[in-house]
Amino acid sequence: MPNHDGLRRTFRQMADAAFDAFFDDDQQEQLITMTQREDRILQKSAELQAWILEEHLKTDPLANPAEADALRCPKCRGMGVRDGDEPEAVPRRLTTRSGKQEFKRWKYRCPSCKAVFFPLGR
Repeated sequence: MPNHDGLRRTFRQMADAAFDAFFDDDQQEQLITMTQREDRILQKSAELQAWILEEHLKTDPLANPAEADALRCPKCRGMGVRDGDEPEAVPRRLTTRSGKQEFKRWKYRCPSCKAVFFPLGR
């Protein structure tokens, strides 16, 4: 189970930092024009969005499916085999509407249809 209290504390610290980036006295000289203000809010919002999405991906219950389901090819439903000799899962990079995300998955190949896929798993 994810530590919701810890996640909430971290989120609140980040939200406090975003607030301070607008209202602290030492920030006012950098926030004169509307463009400066908009740039700042877009940056801070994107940071919060990316963090929430990343943390939610980590706690997604579908990230730990049954082993048999995790190895099925998404194209033909045949059984996949692990591809390569990597000692750990390889990073997968995904560009989302809220920014770039990275998470790790093992690389598999389907012997039947030759598809390469990165199943959800431990």
